[in-house]
Amino acid sequence: MSRGKLWGGLIVLFLAGMLTGIVGTCFYHWYEQQHRGEGGPAARQERLMKHLTKELSLTPAQQADIQPIVKRAHLDILRLRVQHQPEVERILTRGIVELKPKLSADQQMKLDGLYAKLQRRWQDSRDYLQAAQERK
Repeated sequence: MSRGKLWGGLIVLFLAGMLTGIVGTCFYHWYEQQHRGEGGPAARQERLMKHLTKELSLTPAQQADIQPIVKRAHLDILRLRVQHQPEVERILTRGIVELKPKLSADQQMKLDGLYAKLQRRWQDSRDYLQAAQERK
């Protein structure tokens, strides 16, 4: 086999691996983005506990001790977010009003859909917080 063919084959193999990595990474980021909000606030709290358990190698006893702390911190953060939500919504609404004239009709509809999805997530958080407070 000639050196040219060998180098050509290695280059093709390298480029194929690089392309596979790029496609895989793009797919992973797309999947994460699609499923990040899935399950609402309760699922986010659960994912946080799983992450802490894995990263810190928590024992079952530690998990039991930490769970109430994570839950309380999670609820405190939600309270803060809900408290400041009107300010965030005013800023976003103003931004959307400024954006729309620069978009096509189709893009405007997509932007409205994205904002509606975000508002549903916010409402889910408010509902979760209210239910958690009522359980107390």
